[in-house]
Amino acid sequence: MEGEEFDRLLKISRIKLDEKEKQSIKRDIENILEYFDSVNKFDESKNKLAFHSVEINGEPRKDEVEKFEDRDELLSNTKTYRGFVVGPKI
Repeated sequence: MEGEEFDRLLKISRIKLDEKEKQSIKRDIENILEYFDSVNKFDESKNKLAFHSVEINGEPRKDEVEKFEDRDELLSNTKTYRGFVVGPKI
């Protein structure tokens, strides 16, 4: 990252730093940018990408529709309006 770019970034962010802090933050930003550059160079054709970070064995449960016989009993503990549960106003 060029010095002018970094100073512009600080200016538009309204951040004031002394020289020691500037050098430290600039070095951190450059390390982050280098990391993202290395991620962009990753060749996914040679590597199998994982869908999950942990391998999952077994099958997920099947979705099945359940009917509730007494809707009014289910909603008896809540405040409702026209059949919908009423929550707090935001």
